[in-house]
Amino acid sequence: MNNKEEKKKINPFILVFFAGVIPLFVVAILAVFILEMAGVEVVDWAKEKTSNVPIVGEMIKEDQPVTQSSPELETAQAKLQEKQDEVIELENSIGDLESTIKQLEDEILRLEHRDDSTNNTEEDQNPEEEVANEMIQSFTEMKGKQAAQILESIEDDQLVVRILEGMEPADRGEILQRMTKDEAARYTELVMAAMENE
Repeated sequence: MNNKEEKKKINPFILVFFAGVIPLFVVAILAVFILEMAGVEVVDWAKEKTSNVPIVGEMIKEDQPVTQSSPELETAQAKLQEKQDEVIELENSIGDLESTIKQLEDEILRLEHRDDSTNNTEEDQNPEEEVANEMIQSFTEMKGKQAAQILESIEDDQLVVRILEGMEPADRGEILQRMTKDEAARYTELVMAAMENE
């Protein structure tokens, strides 16, 4: 009988816990959920109200943004910025080269379609020579780096040699200096051979 009486007796603590605390906890969670869905900032309100309570206020601290970054992150960001600057510089260089090539192509077309009435002078009697002279002048007026890039992209070595041969030595040297070592050496040999054959 004793066992049965012990089983029938319910511990008052367990009774209070299951009958009072757990239902209140569930109701509180549901209330917070419903208020959050309604647009009320319950968490912020609770932080604000409990921030003045001595012990609880110290436990609940405002979220502080991280202002310090690791050295690896800073290094990676610096490298990324450097690469982005290089890309912008290369895109600008490509744009400049494309516009220069377009200008040179337009100039060649203009010279090829020159009116027959101007063919009386000695320069006009040899349009190929005139085109070469105008191209030499155009490359002389360009920046060395830009001229070197354009000349390296031309596939006709004879045309490149003819242009380099007609330039002043200082201008030719500036352009050859801006080319890759292999291209500069090759064009130097071709120009020297062409000058010896004259």
